[in-house]
Amino acid sequence: MANQSLGTSGTTLIKSHEGFSLKFYADPSGYPTVGWGHLITKNKTYSRNKTGNPNDSLLTQAQANALTHSLNLNYTSPISRTQANTFFAKDTAKAVAAVNNLDLPAGCKFSQSQFDALVSLAFNGGPGVLVSEDVQAMLAHKQIYPTFSGPISSTEITTCSKLVSKAFSYDRNLQRRRNEEAALFCKNARYTHQYPVYTL
Repeated sequence: MANQSLGTSGTTLIKSHEGFSLKFYADPSGYPTVGWGHLITKNKTYSRNKTGNPNDSLLTQAQANALTHSLNLNYTSPISRTQANTFFAKDTAKAVAAVNNLDLPAGCKFSQSQFDALVSLAFNGGPGVLVSEDVQAMLAHKQIYPTFSGPISSTEITTCSKLVSKAFSYDRNLQRRRNEEAALFCKNARYTHQYPVYTL
């Protein structure tokens, strides 16, 4: 089991694609949320967010206070930036653990960029996405990793690029995010993200 941590690039990528508000708001499913997409509960729903902007589905102060009281929370709306950061660290920990628990070929290790990209994918899509056929095919390919020191032919470079594209082709509604994750995965590698997601 690896013991890598989420880096700055991964944190920035995730936060840039998650709605953010110190006030309670409803997410696209109507669930009350706060900070960077921190789910408060699934036992209560409000008017769904249809724009991706948390400010368009903020709970009223009365609703927020009632929710805090009903769930016996130790915080209410608005939360502090410190609390938001605490929630983010807790919420990303599950994705970090899932990536660290992946079985890699013997002697192989992720670069920080690769690790961050996969944490973002798992944070958004759930850890189960990491066991998809396309992700597993990519992970099984030794040439993907920076620890591979042998020569890589132009054909192998193309293969690596295609494997990355397929691995990150998850959720057609989030292609911009997936392409950013794939580009981050390829950062400083001998191959590049030359095939946008869902083009193969």
